Amino acid sequence: MLEPFIWMFKTQNFKKHFLYLLFSFAAFMITAILLFFCVTFFLKDIFIQNIFYLLSFILFILPLLLVQGYFWELTESIISRDWDIKAASVYNGKIKSIFSIELPEINSLKFIWRGIASIVASILMVIPFALLMFSGGIATNLSGLPPESLGFLYIFIMAFIPALLWNYASRNSVFAVWNIRKAIYLMGNYTGKYIFNIILFIIFYTVDYFILFFLAEVLGIKTITELNSINAIKVLIWTVVAYIKYFYTLYVYAYLLGTIAPSGED
Repeated sequence: MLEPFIWMFKTQNFKKHFLYLLFSFAAFMITAILLFFCVTFFLKDIFIQNIFYLLSFILFILPLLLVQGYFWELTESIISRDWDIKAASVYNGKIKSIFSIELPEINSLKFIWRGIASIVASILMVIPFALLMFSGGIATNLSGLPPESLGFLYIFIMAFIPALLWNYASRNSVFAVWNIRKAIYLMGNYTGKYIFNIILFIIFYTVDYFILFFLAEVLGIKTITELNSINAIKVLIWTVVAYIKYFYTLYVYAYLLGTIAPSGED
């Protein structure tokens, strides 16, 4: 039950990876923000300004792609996990089987490229559902259904998303999100685990949201009307906590997605 939330702390090199994500993200973001303000206040030539604004935008996007790519590489590593057998140094008849997960090799360019590919995969995943839902005849028929039926239909369609994303992470192919047959296979053969992980995902996402909401209330961020040193510190505290927690959630979500099927499934 608690394994999705603590597994990373028992994994080799977790601290190294976590700090890599944290400092890489911060370095790109800070550089992008500083470049933007320097260009705004110190450069007067519009053409040169636009070039540096574009560079600033790229530097802002790169860490988002890097983190996104790391998430999918991490999920792939979890999917291909192995079993490790552990027993006491003095054999007492008890043998424990645990997951052995190796974190992905740190490669920034590979992460950024996988981040770009994941965006393409997400777009490709949405296209068939969009065509299905908004095609003329189907849209007309759906408009006559009661709201409850429409709600169940949307839930049914969304239930495919984890399986399709699992398939993308496993195959590392943007077209893997169109493998509906594999999605049905995963949902049908591992229904209990599939539903359990989705429920855990929803619960964790909700708790995660309310933690940030509660912290914002405690710091009084929503009532800030002017930026002074005290308010700046409050915003900084909230931002730092939010980002540290965000990188932790990557490991939780990757585990929940990567373990909807048993190890060895491909």
